[in-house]
Amino acid sequence: MIGNKEDLLGYCGLYCGDCAGFSGEIAKASLNLKHFIDKYKLNITAKELFDGKLKDFDKFYEMLQFMIALKCPQICRERETPVEGCEIKQCCRQKNYFACYECNDFSNCKKLKSLEALHGDSCVKNLKAIKERGLSNWIEHDKRLWFGTEIDD
Repeated sequence: MIGNKEDLLGYCGLYCGDCAGFSGEIAKASLNLKHFIDKYKLNITAKELFDGKLKDFDKFYEMLQFMIALKCPQICRERETPVEGCEIKQCCRQKNYFACYECNDFSNCKKLKSLEALHGDSCVKNLKAIKERGLSNWIEHDKRLWFGTEIDD
């Protein structure tokens, strides 16, 4: 169970409180869209009126159902078993670190670099800010990065 805002910091420097998977925003929006699609029988409309433009509607609907389930049941810090393939979590636990900002080598860490394709340099920039200003101050006052850009509230 999450005790405080600091617990929402992932080992890697991403803040779970900003994640649409953790908040369930994508799942809620997808469920809302599915509700209207079902209510107005858009599957029939797609086939009868827009077959050329919406010929892959069934695939879209299948993806929408998948997106309804996009909700993290727990943050990585709460999970007993390591996140599949998460060497970052394993490393921090082995070194008894709360997160990577406690490590002197995080700026050049190959494990953190594995997240760059999705998150750009967000992890390293977040970790540097935490190290400079402190975790609580960063959470309350700084802009947190997720996909290489600031998260808008």
